[in-house]
Amino acid sequence: MGASTLTSLAPIAFQQRHDLIQQRLKEYIVQNRLQPGDRLPTEEVLANQLGVSRTAIREALRGLEALGMLGAQQGLGRVVLPFSFEPILENLSYGFAFLNSTILQITEIRKALDAYFVEQAMARLSDDDLAELGRLVEVMKARNASGQSMEPEDYRFHALIYDCCGNPLARQLFEITWRARSAALDQPAAQKEMPPGTAAEHAELLDAIRAHDVACARQIIVGHHWNAEERFRREIAQGPQRIQQEVNGNGTGAGASRGA
Repeated sequence: MGASTLTSLAPIAFQQRHDLIQQRLKEYIVQNRLQPGDRLPTEEVLANQLGVSRTAIREALRGLEALGMLGAQQGLGRVVLPFSFEPILENLSYGFAFLNSTILQITEIRKALDAYFVEQAMARLSDDDLAELGRLVEVMKARNASGQSMEPEDYRFHALIYDCCGNPLARQLFEITWRARSAALDQPAAQKEMPPGTAAEHAELLDAIRAHDVACARQIIVGHHWNAEERFRREIAQGPQRIQQEVNGNGTGAGASRGA
């Protein structure tokens, strides 16, 4: 794109500038139809056009880099990057970690996603994929029977289904709901209270997937999430009480018992 065809930037006239600088830079990218790989002007040029210091420009550019909008390339300076939801989803997962009260809302979203995308996954799962799901179910059964956590296999089971659903954003949303659940709850207690039927539910879901029975698969998914929601409700209700018991019991707080 030729420099002579690009619009210029108007100076910023007041002091609270960081957010406005970022906004102006985003507008510059959009108005000039910059594409992934296109270069931005140098910090010096941007600072002169906006009437701010190079330090202010550098801070704003770093903020856009953190959002995944810009990147630095050797010999080119800063360039526009392809759009990705990943930085946004990373921030969402971090925020959800502090919001136990929203965990049930997150599970409702996950339930709806699972119920919808299982049909898309059925059409794309290969024989090797089905074999891997079967292997994971058998490991879950063995771990369930011995009282061990089956969370790694549970994650890989659902992640594989989303990998085959044909929608990368849905896969990222699954990841976000999984991370939020893992971060927001007391994991040792949650794993201890895993309902005995969980491994069996995964086996039933796999049978429905193999049979391409969408209605049956969705019914199993709804039931599976209902059981999980009940467990989460208990966790949320017992959370403050459990922490107080740990403080009273050993004087070291919740962190010590979780680290054991």
